[in-house]
Amino acid sequence: MNNAVLDKLYAEMNQSRGVPALESTVMSILGSLHNIRVQPDHMAGKIVQDFALTQKVLRLANSPMYGPFAPETSSVTNAVRVLGSDALLHVVLNTSMATNEEMQQRECLAKILMASDLARNLCAQRAEAVSIATLMVDLGNLMTTTFLPEESALVHQKVVSGAEQDVAAIDVLGMTHQQVGIEVARHWGYPRSIVSIIDGTGDPTLVGVARFSNEASSLIRDGRTSEVHHLVKRLELPGIDKSSVLGWIDRKLDEGTLTDRRSRSVTRESQLEQLHKDVQQSEWTSMESLAGAIFAGLHQILHSAHCLLFTKMRSGDFRICYGYGKGIDELRSKIRIATTEHHTTAFHAVIRNNVDISIADVTKLKPSALPDGYTTLLPEIRRFVILPIANKSVSGLMYCDWDGTNTIGQADLVVVRKLRNLFLPFFPA
Repeated sequence: MNNAVLDKLYAEMNQSRGVPALESTVMSILGSLHNIRVQPDHMAGKIVQDFALTQKVLRLANSPMYGPFAPETSSVTNAVRVLGSDALLHVVLNTSMATNEEMQQRECLAKILMASDLARNLCAQRAEAVSIATLMVDLGNLMTTTFLPEESALVHQKVVSGAEQDVAAIDVLGMTHQQVGIEVARHWGYPRSIVSIIDGTGDPTLVGVARFSNEASSLIRDGRTSEVHHLVKRLELPGIDKSSVLGWIDRKLDEGTLTDRRSRSVTRESQLEQLHKDVQQSEWTSMESLAGAIFAGLHQILHSAHCLLFTKMRSGDFRICYGYGKGIDELRSKIRIATTEHHTTAFHAVIRNNVDISIADVTKLKPSALPDGYTTLLPEIRRFVILPIANKSVSGLMYCDWDGTNTIGQADLVVVRKLRNLFLPFFPA
């Protein structure tokens, strides 16, 4: 195990207020706490709809303060009985909140909440147990995504470049996300029954439902209809009504399509603003780590094919120092923006004039308007944008491209320029 990574993760977790809870769930629970007739199982039914509250309630119930009264507490219902209303109120009031719109911008967390909803619909007779299992099964991925953004960006970059998820995680973290989840669960004092869900050795039904629900949720959020339908057909769990599951999934797919149609541009701009806010509030030790965080966000929000950061070398040429997307190693070794000779490419226009350039259709450009080897290395690219990085003179370039119908609007570009400006401290004044 990589103790340095775990130590950093725990330090980051301790310095924050933790993962936020859904505002509407918190308000509902606060209302119920004032009703003395509300039973623990009813209260638990509300809590298990939310990761943050479930995690905190189970952690407190298994802490040295309460553990002796109910050893190995793995159900929220039992935890509520042990803690009592005063302790529960303290937990809820000390949990940060997020609106539904804000929660949807946290991709990993939103996926897990949808997965737990699906799990409760799959096994209504074991709703609490399957919900807890589904919330916890991908714990390692959620914790690293939330508290180790630089490392998570590097893992994602390796996966985008073709590496297996576990291989990429081991390269960066020294362990898989599953192993991170196991260590975090043990660190929190969770009982073996919960840890066994994460490591896959626990109750087969709970493990099966949790893994299926998380995979299905990812496919639903990506709008991959045929793949999620095929996943349901392959589902082999006793007592599951596949037609009911497909109905639930199709409703979620329809809701996602409708939401996307109504608010795609607004949501995208707000996501970019949130990305800028998150990145700006963090401290970055290198421009490569900063680029990793920014480019991973741009890929997720704008669906860019490649994001490249060019820096000016001593020779005066510009070369790629960091890239995000497929084939980065080859691009880094073969693409060079030479400034010692006269060139008329779009890149040179940006460097000489210190202006942004956006190309809507690459196929309409003359070969001389692109760097040598560009069309061979990037044959599928249809549009791109180049932004200069300059304090006094241009010493860097930020480049993003698209290979399909996705592009960047003017409102998006305003925020992307703000993201570009975050690189300025790393370049000559």
